[in-house]
Amino acid sequence: METVEIIDKNLREKIAAQHVEIIDDSHRHRGHKAAGGGGHYSVKVVSPQFENKNVMDRVRMVHKALDIEMTGDPKLIHALQVKTFDLSEWSEKA
Repeated sequence: METVEIIDKNLREKIAAQHVEIIDDSHRHRGHKAAGGGGHYSVKVVSPQFENKNVMDRVRMVHKALDIEMTGDPKLIHALQVKTFDLSEWSEKA
């Protein structure tokens, strides 16, 4: 399974994400020697579990859902940019 698929699966299963957008930004970091390997990703995540949570708590939830991919061996994710929305925020955006 590709890293993007793993990210999507984990976010949907672990934090009930209703919508996930993933961009692999690794090509923009060519020549950057990431300690332990892993790629660079940007994610937008929409989850009802973000309701009444502040930005930092939401980011922590995303990081926890992807902990193995960020800290495991092999490390699949070196850098992760996160944007989060609860369901009402996402519907307002659309």
